Amino acid sequence: MIKKSLSIIILIMCLGLILTGCPKKTVIKEEPSVKKAEELAPERERPAKLEAERAAKETKEVELARIKEEESKRALAEKELAAERERAARLEAERKEKEARELARLKEEEAKRALAEKELAAERERVARLEAERKERETKELARLKEEEAKRALAEKALQAEKERAAKLEAEWAIKEKELKAKEEEAKRALAEKEKEFEKSLVVKKYPGIEGEVLESKLIKDIHFNFDKYDIRPGDAEILKENAARLTKHPSVKIQVEGHCDERGTIEYNLALGERRANNTKQYLISLGIAPDRISSISYGRERPLDPGHNEEAWAKNRRAHTIILSK
Repeated sequence: MIKKSLSIIILIMCLGLILTGCPKKTVIKEEPSVKKAEELAPERERPAKLEAERAAKETKEVELARIKEEESKRALAEKELAAERERAARLEAERKEKEARELARLKEEEAKRALAEKELAAERERVARLEAERKERETKELARLKEEEAKRALAEKALQAEKERAAKLEAEWAIKEKELKAKEEEAKRALAEKEKEFEKSLVVKKYPGIEGEVLESKLIKDIHFNFDKYDIRPGDAEILKENAARLTKHPSVKIQVEGHCDERGTIEYNLALGERRANNTKQYLISLGIAPDRISSISYGRERPLDPGHNEEAWAKNRRAHTIILSK
């Protein structure tokens, strides 16, 4: 490029010299012949000058053509240089893109390797944990087997002790059973005595309005009521429980409950009050387990006083529910 520039500068200098011509020589005044010769000199130099101008013009055209060619070459070279630069830029971009892809691939592989190492570490931890769990299970199982063995030995010992205790209890039970049989026989004898006592307590009586004979027992007790009341008092409830227990032991016995009042009040009122007292007593005995078909009830009002007196003591005795035995 520098050589081309020097060539262009040299050509321009030569062209300038041609166009300006050679420097004039110093003319010394000579004789008229010399002047004439001088006047003819330009005429002689003119063709040479024209030839030089023509040659310079041709040189200039050649130089211009060369310059244009070089300019075209330079433009082409610059175009090629731009294309080369574009290609280089494209290659650089492709290189960077390739490097970026390669870097991404390396990072991805690094991440995969890190993940694989992490998974491997986790797997190792899991294997170690499983191994520890296995050892722990084996230890626990061994401890459990030892414990079961100890329990079995203890159970066998306890079983032996239980057998000995059972044999002892068997002997004691045989003694107690013998005593129990003796007590049962004693109870049966006592029950038979009580039954005989109940039989002995029965007294035959003749009641007006009742055909045949009826029975009374001092063991079947009367209950009493407050004035103008028919509800059963707590103490009388205990008496009825005793009566129910005796009647339960003699299931064939049928009874009749009589309701009585003191002399105060009208006949009708006392009959109604006596009926309520008899029915209340009957229902209480039924609630204690006595069958309803074994019990009947009747009211005598004030007609059959137990005590004929006319005072509070007599009236308290007469306010009662009396039980008779119709059949045994």
